Amino acid sequence: MTTPLSPGRGIQSDSSVRAATTAGDNGISSSGSAVAGVCPTTIARPRLSPLPFIYLRNLPYNRSSDLQQLLVDRQIRLRKDREDQRKTTAAAAVAAKANLDSDISFETPMHAPALEEDGRHDLLLLVEHTPTYTNGRRNRGVQAISDQEAARLRRLGATYVESLRGGEITFHGPGQLVAYPILDLKPIKLSVRCYVSYLEKAIIATCAQWGVKAITTDNTGVWINDQKKIAAIGVHVQRYITSHGLALNCNTDLDFFKEIVACGLTGKETTSLARELKSLQIDVGRVIPSFLKGFGSTFNRELVPLTETDPDLERRIQEYVRTGTHSLLDV
Repeated sequence: MTTPLSPGRGIQSDSSVRAATTAGDNGISSSGSAVAGVCPTTIARPRLSPLPFIYLRNLPYNRSSDLQQLLVDRQIRLRKDREDQRKTTAAAAVAAKANLDSDISFETPMHAPALEEDGRHDLLLLVEHTPTYTNGRRNRGVQAISDQEAARLRRLGATYVESLRGGEITFHGPGQLVAYPILDLKPIKLSVRCYVSYLEKAIIATCAQWGVKAITTDNTGVWINDQKKIAAIGVHVQRYITSHGLALNCNTDLDFFKEIVACGLTGKETTSLARELKSLQIDVGRVIPSFLKGFGSTFNRELVPLTETDPDLERRIQEYVRTGTHSLLDV
């Protein structure tokens, strides 16, 4: 049995969703694997619309975080509009039924159709960041690294950011495929634990298409073996809407990981598809089609470019990335 989410509550799992969760402030943050509990073998799929995606290159991490929050807020606002419309339609139907014998004429049908939760506003952000070290919620505030350590990391040519996602310090940068699904978990009736498990499956399916066998272990993320990690996972969920997500190393400069204890795991190393395949031909652009196939099959969604489903939103996102103007995503 999966654990349902509760709207408006916050749950944070410091290092792994295998661990017990504790109350947080405004969302749910998790990282790690989903061995505990039983997750459905397939997504419970009501009539879900195709899932649009957009690819953003050379995106600063802070700009991507702000973009995700704007899109989450948009999802929540649009869902409330749908719920208000449903209530209005239902009330009109009740009024029509009560007045069937009167002389009042109603255009509203007596049995108003239910408004489907069809995932029409879901979105998959595919990102390649500029060099950035990010720390998760476990290590924010008083638990953050020292100013001296943050300055040392910046001298390596990267920025340092404290993030809302679950997990500990890691690196994002060129050659790494970062996926931020902005999904409503309510229609697919998926717990956070099982959602993370599906993200793992999508990464494993992607690696398999390149002939690389990937696995999960007792530690966070997706691994080649107990010592070599190829992908990190850290998610945030607010009122059932997901943000943050996963990072798959394609041809990342792995030297950046040597400067930190990635994800708080001592004695482990980080690898990439390029290193495992001993190939200089691997890059994010070549891996994206494989990831879309793996993600689509795992989540039972058809993936389509955002330009095909909502070119206006695609234009506004691109303009926001360029200018940082928040009002572009207010509708």
